[in-house]
Amino acid sequence: MAELGPLALVAAVAVAYAAGVTRAWQRAGTGRLISVRDVLCFSGGLIAALVALIGPIDTRAGTSLTAHMVQHLLLLSVAAPLLAIGQPAVAFLYAFDDETRAHLAPWWRRALRSQHGRGWLPWIAITLAVQTGTLLAWHLPALYDAALRHPLLHGLEHLSFLLSATVFWWVIAGTGRPSRRAAAVFAVFAAWFPPMGIGVLMTLARSPWYPVYVVHTRAGALGDQQMAGVVMWAVGGLASVIAAAVLFGTWLAEFDRRHPPGEPIVVPPVEALR
Repeated sequence: MAELGPLALVAAVAVAYAAGVTRAWQRAGTGRLISVRDVLCFSGGLIAALVALIGPIDTRAGTSLTAHMVQHLLLLSVAAPLLAIGQPAVAFLYAFDDETRAHLAPWWRRALRSQHGRGWLPWIAITLAVQTGTLLAWHLPALYDAALRHPLLHGLEHLSFLLSATVFWWVIAGTGRPSRRAAAVFAVFAAWFPPMGIGVLMTLARSPWYPVYVVHTRAGALGDQQMAGVVMWAVGGLASVIAAAVLFGTWLAEFDRRHPPGEPIVVPPVEALR
């Protein structure tokens, strides 16, 4: 029964997204506004969320801290970036009727305009801070144990992880100008430091952090916690490296497109990069 909540939520999101994509393609043409690649990425994000929240991983997460950290990483490092790449804001905007969309469109345009020029950096800073604060808060022993003991609170924990990370990755995915790619790469690495720090502290801890996992022996719970720490800093770090490499690769591809081999490179003034 506990699986019905996440399943119903994912199904509702999928239906709303599909309705928005259908209407957007009817208005602008298939593949316009939202590409087929975007749809595939969003679908992959929903599948990753289902894998994390329903089935063996979720069942094991109730008794294993390692499984629980795998669950969190799936939400933060796999589901969230895929959902963000899928143009969810555009799809959900088109999921509304024409009248409602007309009321929401000015707010959407204002949000996009606020990211122009230097306004993009505050978006990065704020979304990174929210994601970091959410991650750190839910890993405090009191909140963590309470979430495991209360299903509704546990669902809120996972939803806050997914929403905060998706918004952060949405800002990263909107890095259209090549001059922003370097800042985006640094932001991705900055996002890795909090889970890395938690993972290192878990690995080096001499006693279990979360009493709820001390079922048989403290030594067994400590070993599980140390493995969970390795998962947090090693696997989470790998996901960040992959994301940064993709961003760097797209920057290089854009650079090669704009500056073919043999063509002299003109360095723009600093003002042009802002």
